[in-house]
Amino acid sequence: MRDTYVVLFKALSSNSRIMILRVLAERGEMSVEEITKHINLAGSTVSRHLQELRMQELVTVKHDAQNRYYSLDRERLADKLGSFLKGLGIAPAVPPAGEDQPSLDLR
Repeated sequence: MRDTYVVLFKALSSNSRIMILRVLAERGEMSVEEITKHINLAGSTVSRHLQELRMQELVTVKHDAQNRYYSLDRERLADKLGSFLKGLGIAPAVPPAGEDQPSLDLR
């Protein structure tokens, strides 16, 4: 199980991947071309980072005839980070009933 977290945090250790996650969190479903307009990376570089994020199941992809559209899998990200915290004996903060979930600040 430890190796799972090592691989997850390795994927999250890239500033470029964090920027991609932030853009997807803010803007929703986007193509590689759309992502490159918001961050200063080449399309091939963004694609490579998205592949790593997909391998960690942090990003999902939808296909249409000519494009792929990527989205942040918020639930999966929260589950993975929550599981990590639980493994450390730290209970993730849960807001009182009726309050909004805190947003994940990826800045």
